[in-house]
Amino acid sequence: MPKAGHNGKLDKSAERGLVISIPRLFLYHRGCEDALRAGDRVLTSHELASRIGRGMSPTQIRKDLSYLGSFGRRGHGYDLVVLVKKLARVLGLDRDWRIAIVGFGNLGHALATFLEFREEKFHIAAIFEEDPSLIGTTWHGVTISDTNDLEIVLPGLSCAIAIIAVPASAAQAVAERLVSSGVGAILNFAPTNLALAPEVAVRTIDLASELSILTHHLA
Repeated sequence: MPKAGHNGKLDKSAERGLVISIPRLFLYHRGCEDALRAGDRVLTSHELASRIGRGMSPTQIRKDLSYLGSFGRRGHGYDLVVLVKKLARVLGLDRDWRIAIVGFGNLGHALATFLEFREEKFHIAAIFEEDPSLIGTTWHGVTISDTNDLEIVLPGLSCAIAIIAVPASAAQAVAERLVSSGVGAILNFAPTNLALAPEVAVRTIDLASELSILTHHLA
C-alpha cells in the first residue's frame, strides 16, 4: 500500500488511490477535529464512522487512511492530533486560502456568510457584482467591486480560489476572466459546464440537479 513520503506529500501511486476518496478525507478531518474539541485524543475507526454517519463504514475509513501512514496501534485507535495534522496537509487545510466571489445575490451572499462563520481556513478577499446598488458597499470589511473591474482588482489580492454565482449565460466568460487573473480553482454554482484548461480545478454544483435526485427518491 502506498504511503506518504518524508516531506508529508503522497507519492504518485498514493495520489491516484486517493482521487475518489478526497471528499471522504474531508469528512474524516472534520470528524476528528470535532472529536478533539470534545476532548478525545484517540478514536477508533468504528468511533469515527459513528461520528461521521452518512453510511460510512469502519472498513472504508481504515482503507482510506492506510494511504496516509500509521497513526496508532491496531485495536487502540488513531492518534487524533497526528491524524488531523496529516489530513490537513493532504487537503491543503494547513494554510489559509483567499477566495473571490463573483455574483453577490442571494446565493453568493449566503455562501460568503457560511464560509465566514463556519470555515476558518477560507477567507473572502474579493467580491464582484453588477448591481449598482451593491458596488462600493462593504461586506465584513470587503469592498464590493464592479465585475467590469475584475482584471484590475483581482490580481493583487492573491486569490487562488473563486466562487461563481452568476447566471449560466455569464459563467463561461466570468470563469475565463478569473483564470486570466490568476485563479487556479473554481467552485461553480451556475447550472452549466465550464470549458477551461485542464490545469484549472473546477467543481460544478447544480443545486436543481441535486434536488432532482431527492425528488426522484420521493416519487
